[in-house]
Amino acid sequence: MGASCRRMDDVRVDACRAEGVPILRRTSGGGTVVVGPGSLNVSVILPETDAPGLSAVDVAHRYVLDRIARSISRVGPPVALAGRGDLVLGGRKCGGSAQRRLKHWCMVHCWILYDFPIERVIRYLTIPARQPAYRQGRAHEDFLSNLGVPRNILTDAIRGNLMTGSCAARALSVPPALLRSLVSEKFSNRAWVERF
Repeated sequence: MGASCRRMDDVRVDACRAEGVPILRRTSGGGTVVVGPGSLNVSVILPETDAPGLSAVDVAHRYVLDRIARSISRVGPPVALAGRGDLVLGGRKCGGSAQRRLKHWCMVHCWILYDFPIERVIRYLTIPARQPAYRQGRAHEDFLSNLGVPRNILTDAIRGNLMTGSCAARALSVPPALLRSLVSEKFSNRAWVERF
């Protein structure tokens, strides 16, 4: 269990610290989420040349999220896109996304609730100041929803839809020394995590 954020404003820091819930900073945009068992994180890294318009944030979001929504809808309830990058089920958010852009690449990642205890979101996050219009000021418990689809079915469906055609996975070799450096200098460094 952990809170993954871009900004600390939405985190109930005292509750997280008191209950041993780590607060993790990410380098992508988007709002704060609570991750743990019952949520699925999907990351897609694409060169901008994979499809027309991927250099635009909204196009890249739609390109990836449309595929994820279609994958989920094939094996579970009908999921649609709403706001700037949310997956919704019956008007309630069941997934959110964020994006990180480099010179000619983009990463779109999506947090999907399939069997997550919504009360943990209530416990560890405040109501965000920045909200999509479709939220209509609803509290977390009235705004969030689980898909109710088992993880293995979701992962198989999403993987099958994302790893075809131009989205086919490419083997990327990341030097182990670079990974160790990023973990020590950023992702496990409290000074970096809490610098907002």
